[in-house]
Amino acid sequence: MLQNKHDIRTKRTHQQIRDALIDLIFEKHFDNITVGDITNRAMINRSTFYRYYQDKYDVVLKIFEDAMEKMKKDLGVPKSSLKYLNEEQRSDPWVKLFDHFAENSRLYLAMLDDSCNIWFISRLRSYIISMLRERENLRSSFIASNEDCPPEIQEMAFLFTANALIGTIDWWLKSKCTPDSEKMSYLFRSYFKNGYVGMLNKN
Repeated sequence: MLQNKHDIRTKRTHQQIRDALIDLIFEKHFDNITVGDITNRAMINRSTFYRYYQDKYDVVLKIFEDAMEKMKKDLGVPKSSLKYLNEEQRSDPWVKLFDHFAENSRLYLAMLDDSCNIWFISRLRSYIISMLRERENLRSSFIASNEDCPPEIQEMAFLFTANALIGTIDWWLKSKCTPDSEKMSYLFRSYFKNGYVGMLNKN
């Protein structure tokens, strides 16, 4: 019973610290945020903060790790290869992906803010590339061919997709998640499969 109370108190403290940092990012540049600012906003003392985190960067890292774990859980296990993508069909994983960003919009809006986006975007890009590789069994499925995809083409495809997705998510969240997740899933999958020129010329 005592252990359960301790776990609940610890979880609440973690959330207070993270919420405080996210609130502060909306108010001032990340570089100007101090541990004192965080502890004051979270209404805890500094010793409590350092019991769980090394510094503000450690808080961001833990926020990122938890967000990526939740993203992975929300997406679930892949059911088919992207080689067989049909943008006209509803794709639950892509809808779930946009749902994930919408449900955690405040977090991502803060983390993609200009004051700390270089670090976060770099981590997010790396994670998305890793996720794409994992879901495609470490091979590119962007080229409909039975031949092996050259490593440089594979890397370019993964990098392009990750950057396009991050840019799309940033714009979408700032547009208050309009259009909805299902429409965004369709639009991104259409771009994903047909490319820039193909999408603009599509009737």
